[in-house]
Amino acid sequence: MNVLMLNPSGSAFGYVHALCNALAGRGARVRLLTSPAWERDLVGLQTVAYDWEPAFYPRTFLRSQAPGPARALWRGLRLVEHAAGWAAVRRALADADVVHAQWLPVPELDIAPLHAVARARPLAFTAHNLLPHDQPATLARRALWRGIYAAPHAVFAHTTGAARALHERFGVRAERVTRIPHGSFDYLLEHPTPAPASGPPTILCFGFIGPYKGVDVLLRALPAVRRAVPEVRVRIIGRPRGPLAPLRRLIAELGLGDAVELHPERVPESELGAIFGAASVVALPYREIAQSGVAITACTFGRALVASDVGGLGELVRSADNGLLVPPGDHVALAQALVRVLGDDALRGGFEASSRAYAERALAWDPIAATTLAAYASARERAARGGG
Repeated sequence: MNVLMLNPSGSAFGYVHALCNALAGRGARVRLLTSPAWERDLVGLQTVAYDWEPAFYPRTFLRSQAPGPARALWRGLRLVEHAAGWAAVRRALADADVVHAQWLPVPELDIAPLHAVARARPLAFTAHNLLPHDQPATLARRALWRGIYAAPHAVFAHTTGAARALHERFGVRAERVTRIPHGSFDYLLEHPTPAPASGPPTILCFGFIGPYKGVDVLLRALPAVRRAVPEVRVRIIGRPRGPLAPLRRLIAELGLGDAVELHPERVPESELGAIFGAASVVALPYREIAQSGVAITACTFGRALVASDVGGLGELVRSADNGLLVPPGDHVALAQALVRVLGDDALRGGFEASSRAYAERALAWDPIAATTLAAYASARERAARGGG
């Protein structure tokens, strides 16, 4: 089967890279259209069993991410190149048996070409997030995404809750929805990983920094954690989505400057093993989420989790038995859970072993690829019948 994979901005590199490799391992010929960032993220990886090309934003993407006064100009020019990327998709359709779209960076502009693709070829779409993060769920935005979800012949959700929401909240017929787990990031183990350095107990909060992540909730929990574990440190690492001034003010107001490391930057994938390996526990105090790639990364590296009982996080932690769950936004419960994990070596060790076992068993890529290929076949049958 010839699979045309679309990931215009190169988002969720690890997921898409691992899925493409797994599909190729099952005999599919995979061609990925993405951005020039893909070459940067592939550095150091040994296995690339698919073809890829920077069809989206070849001239503007990297310039639009570089700091400096011209960044806004390049971001505007990137929108001009966006249409050229969809033109490349249209040209690539001739060789495709099925098209699988991963992310839509400009959904208001992407809905029309997405429907055009669905009229030409069987189309699958992975609903990584039911709605974009950190944007109000207005009636207009919900209507936009109902229209987007109406295009594909198959829609994939990572969790049972997300699959149910696609049907109940967005009107996607149940027969078009397939639950396919988010696989592990085992490809990261190809990078050399140094042995964890000894140091103080460390709480890691990783990934995009934005209101939906609940970083402020973690900061409000930290004073109570410090009273029980005085030497604890918190590392907040990731690219910001929005201003950092409110977090910096909160750190100062709570007197946490000596306990918090804030690294608002993208981290190369080759460094993730060292970062997660040094963490005593990974904190995921999300306010809302469908599924978390950070949680999957923590499982891959065998870390204990303390997470909000929201979306797919609750489903994952209960299934893996690899951490503690707390109500979203409850900094008191979060502090108590963190103290419990940090203070009990046997409990934390059990969670770490459970994370590793869950990543190897439930998040293995070969069965995910098999399920995906079967869903592609169903999408092709549905398209042949003229059904959405």
